[in-house]
Amino acid sequence: MLKGSWVRPRAAVLVLAAAVAVAGCQPQVSVERTRTSVALPPAQDVEIALVADEQGHPIVPDAVHGKQVFDDNCAACHGMNGRGNGAAASTLVAPQHDVLAALVGLFGVTLHRPNVPSSPADFTNRDLESVITPAIMFQTVTQGRAYTAMPGFGPEASFGANQAQQLTNAERWDANVYEMMFRTTPAELSAAKQLYQAQCAVCHGQNGDGKGLQGARMGAQIWSWARGQGPGIFTDINYMVQRNGDDLANEIEDGNGLMPSYRGKLTTAQVDGLVDYIYTFFYRHPPIK
Repeated sequence: MLKGSWVRPRAAVLVLAAAVAVAGCQPQVSVERTRTSVALPPAQDVEIALVADEQGHPIVPDAVHGKQVFDDNCAACHGMNGRGNGAAASTLVAPQHDVLAALVGLFGVTLHRPNVPSSPADFTNRDLESVITPAIMFQTVTQGRAYTAMPGFGPEASFGANQAQQLTNAERWDANVYEMMFRTTPAELSAAKQLYQAQCAVCHGQNGDGKGLQGARMGAQIWSWARGQGPGIFTDINYMVQRNGDDLANEIEDGNGLMPSYRGKLTTAQVDGLVDYIYTFFYRHPPIK
């Protein structure tokens, strides 16, 4: 007869196996731009400081310095142009991962599987970049990606990821914002800057801080606007790094509250340019003419 002390561990193993199986069978998600009517969350949802040094002091990411960090640590795989075609890209492999291997690994058993190719991300791919927030990208650089060739550059790699030499928080953020510039060109940013100044600066301000001609009126109606935080305040770093490109594009096209809709008034290229330009308000970047 089975004792209760055996039944409980056995049941726990079965539950664990089911959980791992479900985790390994998640549906694939399209990275094409989505259109939703969901408004951006209020500023109080993002009060935890994300962009900070090891002591918790706020920092401002610097894309100019980020180029050097990227060239030294990332370009070998991702390429100098960010297209995922670095010198080492074709040689990268990662352990083959499946549900069974993960399950038996919990009990200290290793199943030997042949390695599989592991391709670096292409940072010029706008569809991919538009569904990833800067905060998620920073987390990836910090912890690596499990069972791929992407290592972690933070204090510890995530489970199943390799560990590279450690970079500081500032260095990882600098490389992160430099990577964001691969999706656009200086000419596109210049055109977006002119469009922003003509259409957006009256409310959002020339510097993206909400201090445009209509800023006081907006601040009287939106509590967070008056505090220099939240939606529409593009200098609010910890808010902006949690917004992906599709979030911002949807707000421009669909509007929200005092924000008018520009659907049908701007081309897709113009909206994409504005998204790229809006991001530049939270980090230091080369001069935009």
